[in-house]
Amino acid sequence: MIVQATAARAIILAAPTDNPKVPRPTIGDAPATESLTKLINALATYAIYAAVAAVLIGGIAWALGERMGLDRASMVGKSGVIAGMGLAFLVGSAAAFVNFFLATGSAANDGARPAVVLVVDTPPTVGLSADAPS
Repeated sequence: MIVQATAARAIILAAPTDNPKVPRPTIGDAPATESLTKLINALATYAIYAAVAAVLIGGIAWALGERMGLDRASMVGKSGVIAGMGLAFLVGSAAAFVNFFLATGSAANDGARPAVVLVVDTPPTVGLSADAPS
C-alpha cells in the first residue's frame, strides 16, 4: 500500500503596524463634566433613597401579609425587599463595573501585535510503502 501526503501551506498574517490609537478618556477634558458628575451623583442618591423605601415598604407589606394571612401581600412584600436590595447593589456596583470594563478594554488594545509573518511549506512525500518500518 502506498501512502501519499500532499503539501500543506500555512500563512500567519501579522496585523498592520499603523493601527489608529484612541486615547483613554480622562475626566475634565470634555465640557460640562462637572455638571454631568453632579447629575449622576444626584440620580444615584435618588436611586438609593428609592431602594431604602422599597426595602422598608416591602418589609412592612411582608410582615403584615404574614401576620394577617394575606399570601398575596406577603409575596409582594418579599418581591419589594428583593427589588430594593437589587437596586442598591446595582447603584453601588455600577461605577466598579464600568471601571472594570474600561480597564479591560484599554488593556486589550495595548499595542501587542504579532511580530512575524510565517509561511510554512511542507513538501509532499511520495512513495512511502506500508512495508517500511514505522
